[in-house]
Amino acid sequence: MKVTRFRVENFRNIDDSGWIPVNRVTAFVGRNESGKTTLLKALHKFNPATAEPVNPQRDFPRDRFTSDFDDPAKWSFCSVEFELDEAFRADIRSLVDGVEPPVSAICTRWYDGDLSVELSPEIAEGSLPPSEIAAGLAAFASSARRLEKVGDEGEDAAAERRSTLATWATGWRDRLNGVADLTGHAELLETLREEAETRSTPQTADMVETLLNVIEPVWSAVQKDPAGPQIKALIAERMPVFVYFENFGILDSAIYLPRFLEDQEATPSDPRVRTISAMFKHVRLSADDIASLAREEAREQRAVGAAVTAQVIERDRQRKDERAIKLSSASLDITRKFSAWWSQRRHHIRYDADGDYFRIWVSDDRRPGVEIELEERSKGFQWFFSFYLVFLVEAEEGHKHAVLLLDEPGIHLHPTAQQELISFFDNLSEKNQLLYSTHSPFLIDGENLHRIRPVVEDETGHSHISVGEWPRDRDTIFPLQAAAGYAMVRGLFQHRDNLLVEGMTDYYLLTLLAQQARASGRESLSEEIYVTPCGGTKMVGHLASLFLGQDVRPVILLDGDAAGTSRRDALTKELYTGHPGRIVMVDEVLSEPSAEIEDLLGAELLLDAANAALGLKLKLTEADRSAGNSVAQIVAAAKRGKVVLPDGWKPTTALHLVRQWAERGERFPDEVLSRAQLLFRAINTAFAQPS
Repeated sequence: MKVTRFRVENFRNIDDSGWIPVNRVTAFVGRNESGKTTLLKALHKFNPATAEPVNPQRDFPRDRFTSDFDDPAKWSFCSVEFELDEAFRADIRSLVDGVEPPVSAICTRWYDGDLSVELSPEIAEGSLPPSEIAAGLAAFASSARRLEKVGDEGEDAAAERRSTLATWATGWRDRLNGVADLTGHAELLETLREEAETRSTPQTADMVETLLNVIEPVWSAVQKDPAGPQIKALIAERMPVFVYFENFGILDSAIYLPRFLEDQEATPSDPRVRTISAMFKHVRLSADDIASLAREEAREQRAVGAAVTAQVIERDRQRKDERAIKLSSASLDITRKFSAWWSQRRHHIRYDADGDYFRIWVSDDRRPGVEIELEERSKGFQWFFSFYLVFLVEAEEGHKHAVLLLDEPGIHLHPTAQQELISFFDNLSEKNQLLYSTHSPFLIDGENLHRIRPVVEDETGHSHISVGEWPRDRDTIFPLQAAAGYAMVRGLFQHRDNLLVEGMTDYYLLTLLAQQARASGRESLSEEIYVTPCGGTKMVGHLASLFLGQDVRPVILLDGDAAGTSRRDALTKELYTGHPGRIVMVDEVLSEPSAEIEDLLGAELLLDAANAALGLKLKLTEADRSAGNSVAQIVAAAKRGKVVLPDGWKPTTALHLVRQWAERGERFPDEVLSRAQLLFRAINTAFAQPS
């Protein structure tokens, strides 16, 4: 049974959540006190794995308790719709013959603990009309009127016997015709069967047997329980339990076994006791077992002055060997499984028993062989390890196919570890549906935003859940925006051939020139290359470092001006040490001092485009042409004409060229495309350099 949606009503600060769709993994996102925990608590109490009954005084909305709450049987607090898989529907078919099983069921829990079940589609229970039995009774009466005399029986006696039998049958026929549906009238049919059998004599045996053959199928059908209640009972029995995790007891590095045994007896649900119990289940040894295997008979014998025999020494050795082998095996198992989920570093975990103490030691690949006690590792590592143990044991062994509810998981984890937790949830949800609450953007799967259910609190303190659209509340949507942005950036990093350029001008011109070079049969920019504008020369290094953090070394294109040259020098000293071939300089490609990307066009073409884009009428003089590269020449012309070029004039000009080419289909001169081909060849060559 898979949860497809649920609805919370009349529970704490939720009057009616409306129907909330549920995926394999569903995240409830909202600021503190928005109602996320309320949703999970209502689901947990719907069918808890460990008993936690609903308490009207605590759980019914406080602002309505006095005025509304009177009878707990009148108020529901949680409804869950389940989809029934084909295996379950096959079980229903075997239970109830001739009935097509429902596809889904809505189960509703009430404050009195009752559970109601609605089937979809509803089971159409067939009615049992009395017509066949009435016809059999009519035939019986007709046969009774034609009975022969028996032996010396007088005619009056025979007539009375015929009349009595016919009257009996006619009376029952009239009685049954007054019942539209015999369902639920088992007692009535039982009486008819018994009376019919008492009227069986050698003369009437065939008549009675014929009548009973008509009654029997209807009687059998009446005896069967209706299909609907049977199916509803089976659904209630098979419903998955809901396991709620609010906090995980962090494991200590040294567990004193006698104290733990006392705590396990007194407070088994304590978070710390719960986590330690999960660990011992994974080891497949109880705390009692470990303590008993630590027993040293030789020491006990010496304490009382008795001789220590070879048999005692051998028994001590066997116990220690058994404990060591089991702990070693469990250490290897947890190391292998845990390493698959925690990729911050590769760790080796070792379980050890020392007398009455159980210890956990951890080493990692940065300092192999140097073991550190668990409690000396980071809080994030301790949390994740404890979390993993509890789920590994409880989800697999204790509550298979349960629905798991996590309230604010991973709050101590580093953002990158929180991202790994998302992958962990995906794998866990293959066997257990999982719902969790969070306000961290790093625990939101930006690539699966359809799984997100934002939760907001209105001005009256009541919670609302958004389905389909995000709310306008800034605090609620901030982590969603951050997660979406992070997913976009990660998607950017996934392109292996990334070209970083200084700004939008570079992006526009490279895109346009690449299309025209390709159309003219010249070497163009490879279609595998993804161009990313960085927002300025200063930002190129910052963005490059982000790519390098994802093990991607992009090619960088820089202008040959002072800013570009300075950035190239800084990059080759640090981030691109040993990789100078992956930095392309425009001035070196064009063999023109201080050349920038605009020099692919030339000053005349660039000026024409700037005039058209900006509504100017600038012209170049010989003095302007001696000012330097194409950009410097236009700046000189503007200064001479006392024209202030607006900020962003270069990308505006480049965008004008893009539009002009798209709308008019105009083509750049051959000398422009030839210069562009030189640059594209240099960029393609740079991608062939080792990264």
